[in-house]
Amino acid sequence: LLIIDEVSMLRADLLDAIDEILRHFREKRRVPFGGVQVLFIGDLFQLPPVVSENEWTMMKEQYQSPFFFSAKVLEQNPPLHIELKKIYRQSDEKFINLLNNIRNNEITDEDFNLLGERFKSESTEPKRDCITLTTHNYMADEINQRELKKLKGRTFQFEGLLSGNFSEKALPTELKLELKEGAQVMFVKNDSSPEKRYFNGKLATIKRINADEILVTLSESNQELLIEKEKWKSVRYSLNKESGKVEEEELGSFTQYHIRLAWAITIHKSQGLTFDNAVIDAGQSFAAGQVYVALS
Repeated sequence: LLIIDEVSMLRADLLDAIDEILRHFREKRRVPFGGVQVLFIGDLFQLPPVVSENEWTMMKEQYQSPFFFSAKVLEQNPPLHIELKKIYRQSDEKFINLLNNIRNNEITDEDFNLLGERFKSESTEPKRDCITLTTHNYMADEINQRELKKLKGRTFQFEGLLSGNFSEKALPTELKLELKEGAQVMFVKNDSSPEKRYFNGKLATIKRINADEILVTLSESNQELLIEKEKWKSVRYSLNKESGKVEEEELGSFTQYHIRLAWAITIHKSQGLTFDNAVIDAGQSFAAGQVYVALS
């Protein structure tokens, strides 16, 4: 069973590539996905696939849209459709109605007024454990650097280690991480230990920092945690024909502390994450579903 989550962001051509690879290596050319059962989970009113103008010029000759459902494999093999209707992230009926109206482009005067009650001017200082969701990377970077400069004390730089073939575009956090005591950070990886103390998107504050260690306080629980560097691998898989097993070959790696400054992040990076307190700066939205994702 292959599970693909946040499927709204999956491009049609990539899904066809997955189909082609599975048919080839499972040696079942006539069966979709080589006989693997595929489960797609996602909300098509959330963020669409990222496709540049040049890419779409090529893609539109073959595909009706960049969305996953326009893939050839699904046009020829329509999937079973199951609609999930229970909302788990929100319980406030008024807010749920607001979100549904925004996702359906049916916003009312009452909805505008409800949003207006939450409006804050730019001069309003965000409170602790609050994150700002922005539309563009440069906006998030500006907020993070501005808030970092406000903190007193020494700035520590932690240089990540790149080895072998690891794309700098795929870095989960900065190659050169600049941090101070008191900085608000976010984990970019789940806790792999049995304790599960943090998750991707969990906020924390740096309590103590020096050249060799970083001690953070987790938001909500106020639990203190000494964090260590993590290693991300770029891996190629190949089939060992003698043993019949799939083997890993490490092509490259990136080693760095698994946190990033988090007074602000982009809405794209926030999809699928949960925050207790957020400020939304969506005035320069450029993608369908961007405002809805930020609000929900």
